[in-house]
Amino acid sequence: MKTMLMTLTTLLISAGSALAAPGSANPETAGLAVWIFFGFFGLIVATQFIPGMILLGAMLKGLFTQPSTVQKINS
Repeated sequence: MKTMLMTLTTLLISAGSALAAPGSANPETAGLAVWIFFGFFGLIVATQFIPGMILLGAMLKGLFTQPSTVQKINS
Protein backbone atom coordinates (compact mmCIF):
# COMPACT_ATOMS: atom_id res chain seq x y z
CA MET A 1 0.00 0.00 0.00
CA LYS A 2 2.83 2.38 0.88
CA THR A 3 4.60 1.66 -2.42
CA MET A 4 1.43 2.29 -4.41
CA LEU A 5 0.86 5.60 -2.59
CA MET A 6 4.43 6.74 -3.29
CA THR A 7 4.11 5.74 -6.95
CA LEU A 8 0.82 7.60 -7.31
CA THR A 9 2.25 10.70 -5.61
CA THR A 10 5.28 10.68 -7.92
CA LEU A 11 3.05 10.26 -10.96
CA LEU A 12 0.81 13.17 -9.97
CA ILE A 13 3.76 15.45 -9.29
CA SER A 14 5.34 14.67 -12.65
CA ALA A 15 2.00 15.12 -14.43
CA GLY A 16 1.67 18.63 -13.00
CA SER A 17 5.13 19.49 -14.26
CA ALA A 18 4.28 18.06 -17.67
CA LEU A 19 1.28 20.37 -17.97
CA ALA A 20 3.37 23.43 -17.16
CA ALA A 21 6.28 22.58 -19.47
CA PRO A 22 5.09 21.70 -22.99
CA GLY A 23 8.49 20.56 -24.24
CA SER A 24 9.52 23.50 -26.40
CA ALA A 25 10.56 27.02 -25.50
CA ASN A 26 8.06 28.52 -27.94
CA PRO A 27 5.51 30.60 -25.99
CA GLU A 28 2.84 29.93 -28.62
CA THR A 29 2.74 26.30 -27.54
CA ALA A 30 2.52 26.95 -23.80
CA GLY A 31 0.91 24.25 -21.70
CA LEU A 32 -2.51 24.35 -20.11
CA ALA A 33 -1.20 25.21 -16.64
CA VAL A 34 0.67 28.22 -18.04
CA TRP A 35 -2.49 29.59 -19.67
CA ILE A 36 -4.49 29.01 -16.50
CA PHE A 37 -1.83 30.92 -14.55
CA PHE A 38 -1.91 33.81 -17.04
CA GLY A 39 -5.71 33.89 -16.90
CA PHE A 40 -5.70 33.95 -13.10
CA PHE A 41 -3.09 36.73 -13.09
CA GLY A 42 -5.17 38.72 -15.59
CA LEU A 43 -8.26 38.28 -13.43
CA ILE A 44 -6.40 39.64 -10.39
CA VAL A 45 -5.15 42.66 -12.36
CA ALA A 46 -8.62 43.38 -13.76
CA THR A 47 -10.33 43.20 -10.37
CA GLN A 48 -7.74 45.48 -8.77
CA PHE A 49 -7.89 48.03 -11.61
CA ILE A 50 -11.44 49.24 -10.91
CA PRO A 51 -10.95 50.10 -7.19
CA GLY A 52 -7.60 51.66 -8.06
CA MET A 53 -9.22 53.98 -10.59
CA ILE A 54 -11.94 54.92 -8.09
CA LEU A 55 -9.27 55.74 -5.50
CA LEU A 56 -7.26 57.76 -8.04
CA GLY A 57 -10.37 59.73 -9.01
CA ALA A 58 -11.18 60.52 -5.39
CA MET A 59 -7.60 61.61 -4.77
CA LEU A 60 -7.56 63.90 -7.81
CA LYS A 61 -10.94 65.33 -6.84
CA GLY A 62 -9.60 66.10 -3.37
CA LEU A 63 -6.51 67.76 -4.79
CA PHE A 64 -8.22 69.99 -7.34
CA THR A 65 -11.41 71.11 -5.57
CA GLN A 66 -11.67 74.14 -3.34
CA PRO A 67 -12.12 73.37 0.34
CA SER A 68 -15.56 74.26 1.61
CA THR A 69 -15.80 76.91 4.28
CA VAL A 70 -17.50 76.13 7.54
CA GLN A 71 -19.36 78.91 9.32
CA LYS A 72 -19.64 78.91 13.08
CA ILE A 73 -22.97 79.88 14.52
CA ASN A 74 -22.72 81.84 17.75
CA SER A 75 -25.58 81.03 20.05
